[in-house]
Amino acid sequence: MYNARLRAVSDKLTKAEKKIADYLEDSSKEGRIMTSYELAEQLNIGQSTIIRFSKKLGYHSFRELQVDLVHSPASAASIEDIAVNESTKATNFKITKQYQEIIDLTYAQNSDAVIEETIQRIKEARRILIHGIGNSNLFAKYFATQLTTIGVVASSSSNNHAIYSTIACYTSKDLVILISESGETPEILQAAKIAQAYHVPVISMTRAVKNKLYDYSDIILRTVNRMSQTRLETMTMRCSQLCLIDMIYLNLFKTDYEHYLDVLDNSRIICSTKDK
Repeated sequence: MYNARLRAVSDKLTKAEKKIADYLEDSSKEGRIMTSYELAEQLNIGQSTIIRFSKKLGYHSFRELQVDLVHSPASAASIEDIAVNESTKATNFKITKQYQEIIDLTYAQNSDAVIEETIQRIKEARRILIHGIGNSNLFAKYFATQLTTIGVVASSSSNNHAIYSTIACYTSKDLVILISESGETPEILQAAKIAQAYHVPVISMTRAVKNKLYDYSDIILRTVNRMSQTRLETMTMRCSQLCLIDMIYLNLFKTDYEHYLDVLDNSRIICSTKDK
């Protein structure tokens, strides 16, 4: 899992953090576990840099990182980038492995407690607004539609001004869910700022690496991506987002199964009647 975590944040590593990653790659073969102080001394960098590196990869401590690294199977690093001259079979195999890797990592980055807290916020909310920009907006609409079909008052819009105006009418009894890959999109940050100003709770679905959106979020759902050197990249970030949405939706459904099932069935009957 260490190698997958490292790939997911490789484009956000500082020079010192890359130095740590390179050293750990060489030393892991020896199976030796050292303290963050020992590594800091070895690399002549601050111990706090070691701790920040560990947390950026999603570990609670450097020791947890070390244990995972030592026990990671050698095959974990064998998922190669897609190549231009490879066969269709080879590409398809790599795609399935990459998606499996991202799903496992998404699960590891989001505790059961965070999913349960998200579900509780959704159940308590009077109204829910879900917003994203570009491709993330597609998932915002999908999430809102899924919630609506089981009777949750949820909406989404691609119009930023409409979003801002709606949030300004919300209160602490409502909820805003923001989906942003980078967590740095100006329009998303503006929505988060407005929500904070009006004391509206914010749940963010954003990249696991700390970003500006973290500062405005009550709950953070962490998504991950797989970086590629060849630029032949799968949509692993979307896979991570969809995985989280399904985790939330299906676990929410389970909390009051009979009720939500009745609402869903009634919704389907109404829709089929309109089509006739």
